[in-house]
Amino acid sequence: MLICFMKISSIRSDVVVVGGGFAGICAAISAAREGCTVSLVEKNKSFGGKVDYPHCYPFEDANSTPQIYKRDSGLINEIWHKFFKYNEEGTYVGQARVLKDWVVSEKRIRFFLRTEVESLNFENGRIKSVTAKDHFGHSRIAFLGKYFLDCTGAGKISELADIQGEKGIDKNESLPKSESNYPEEIPSYSSCLIRIEKSDQNSTFICPEWVNVEWEDNHLSARLNLMKSLESNLLGEHQVEWESVNSEKSIDPWSVAFAAWDYLKNRSPIRKIMENLKLIAISENMVNGNSFRVHGNVTMTLNDLIEGKEWEDSIALGKVSVPLNFSQLSWSQNSCPIVKPFEIPLSAMITKSCKNLFTVGSSSSSTALASRSLGLPACATQMSTVTGIIASMCVEKNRLPVTIAKKEYLNEIRNKLYRNHHTFCLNNYEDLDNLSVDAKITASSTLEDAFECLEEVERFVETNRCQFQFPVTSSQIDRLIVSLQAEKNQVFALRLFEGTDYQKSIPGLCLHSDTIEVDENTDKLECKLGVKLNSSSWHFLELISEQKFQVPLFSNGPVGYIFYKGRSQSEKSKTKPLSDYEPIVTCSPLPSLAPKLEVFPKSKIYQPENLVDHTFRPDSLPNLWISKATDFQYPEFIEIEWEKAREISCIELSFDPSYDFVYPQRPKSMISSNFHSLVKDYRIYFYDENKKSKLIEDIKDNQIAFRSHSFESITAKGIELEILSTHGLNRAQIYQVRIYA
Repeated sequence: MLICFMKISSIRSDVVVVGGGFAGICAAISAAREGCTVSLVEKNKSFGGKVDYPHCYPFEDANSTPQIYKRDSGLINEIWHKFFKYNEEGTYVGQARVLKDWVVSEKRIRFFLRTEVESLNFENGRIKSVTAKDHFGHSRIAFLGKYFLDCTGAGKISELADIQGEKGIDKNESLPKSESNYPEEIPSYSSCLIRIEKSDQNSTFICPEWVNVEWEDNHLSARLNLMKSLESNLLGEHQVEWESVNSEKSIDPWSVAFAAWDYLKNRSPIRKIMENLKLIAISENMVNGNSFRVHGNVTMTLNDLIEGKEWEDSIALGKVSVPLNFSQLSWSQNSCPIVKPFEIPLSAMITKSCKNLFTVGSSSSSTALASRSLGLPACATQMSTVTGIIASMCVEKNRLPVTIAKKEYLNEIRNKLYRNHHTFCLNNYEDLDNLSVDAKITASSTLEDAFECLEEVERFVETNRCQFQFPVTSSQIDRLIVSLQAEKNQVFALRLFEGTDYQKSIPGLCLHSDTIEVDENTDKLECKLGVKLNSSSWHFLELISEQKFQVPLFSNGPVGYIFYKGRSQSEKSKTKPLSDYEPIVTCSPLPSLAPKLEVFPKSKIYQPENLVDHTFRPDSLPNLWISKATDFQYPEFIEIEWEKAREISCIELSFDPSYDFVYPQRPKSMISSNFHSLVKDYRIYFYDENKKSKLIEDIKDNQIAFRSHSFESITAKGIELEILSTHGLNRAQIYQVRIYA
């Protein structure tokens, strides 16, 4: 007998990342940028994981939390403009190509597609290597590394290492009170993609006898999911899901697809429309199965997420919805938004059972339901970015993760995360090394009136109830003037709320209520208030009328002014929202449309002093400097000056990438290649005590929101930043300037 042995080669690196979804990519890039050599191993032929075809998960959920400016900062914020510019076709193929380009551009990363981990060498509490089958070369590769990151989404490395952990659903896990009557039996779930195309002739369909389920026996949400998908476009690909507590534990994707097709062709309300359509493709089962979850020093529970528990070693924030029950259906009615992000502790991402392993997303130490939220792409990516940075610290300091997680290293970790624009806890972080906080700052111009910059009316929204979110820094509001179109004798019920809870982002205490009747047809509603305020923060105005009225929304709105339209009853029943109002925010690289709501006395919102505080994004206020409208014929500039000269060697800039934008659920072609609010061309100068100026940087065609400039140490009395252009907006918008010795 002839026995063939598959050739085994070996590759050594500092960090081995297994899993090439968004999480694995960000883990690899963050570790590589900190100086580590990285091997990135992915079993599929392309990068993307859950957000790639055929799973087609959305990266982020726009309704996960009520905060408007919630899109993550940090590393992940680099990818959006690449999708805008290099995936003009707006397809999954284009998305995967952009992700591969991103990985290729990093010098210290070697990546391996179609390479599936099969085994590992685990000795004395350490992973020595993982062995994977290379489906390209039909060989095996042993990946040796100092630290390993499990970004598989299924806990595969943790399970292969046979470390302490668990898999599957825990029926004893407590559900939210609203779901206490959910069936105790865990439902079976199957999912696949079908592709529908036009046919040259009408056709009928006879369901095979071996398909032993009927579509009508499927969970209602699964049926509605499919109809909602077909409503947007009958042709193309559609996810088909099956969930039931009364069926077999596993239903093959062909049975699911044919049961759905049988219903659509023969019994559905749209069967006439379906006559000239044909089913041409059925994907493999898209169910990932239950992730293996490690046992760490702490175990995150669903209540920890819902209640926003704070952890001493928090190193990431999750901004995703939480599951209401054991259902795995994708529709949002099976999950609910939470009032604020939740903290994720480092102690849930490492385990004493394995000294050199980090777990990310759903494989971290958590209960089954909590792991579903942690495994969603946006959350897992935040966790993985951190693990890449911390793994590099372990390499640099020759310390184990369990040692790095101790208190004496935590401040260093957090400072490094802050310097990478990564938010990691619910409370604001103060950077004591930032020299700009002690400086005097001046600007060439400042937008004193938020509505000087408004351009033409982009659209009118007709409604009989709405809400406005706006920032206030004064101690009282004497009156408000709202632009809207009302009819003679129309009556409005008015309520003014102060913001409450996390980042003051939810209407809280009612400060004033009134009824106003207009005397004649008007385009403005004046509200006399005379209300003293408790804090400088977001405030909310609610208007309700029995008659319809129209609210104009203006293009190029300033940061901080948001219009909310009333949700319909059908929308509320589907999505279980936190509010009866839905914000209208940008779904393109352009700034959000803004209502015109004037506050008296006028607040100082966009002052240059905002540039030297500790915040690099909006929280309870916009927190940025905005110049007056300009054509940039002459640069807009800011000057930062100290009383005494300082030794400096690094300047970090935070530009505005429209944090209210959330990437759409599916790849989409965009109208421009970057956020219009982002600064494009700029120069940095320093000057000495004699006011002699010298150029430090001259940047052309900047594409990212966070820029760090390091240089040989210089003695400077001040810094000047000149803004020469943006990617389209007619004003300069900057969140923060940080300066370091």
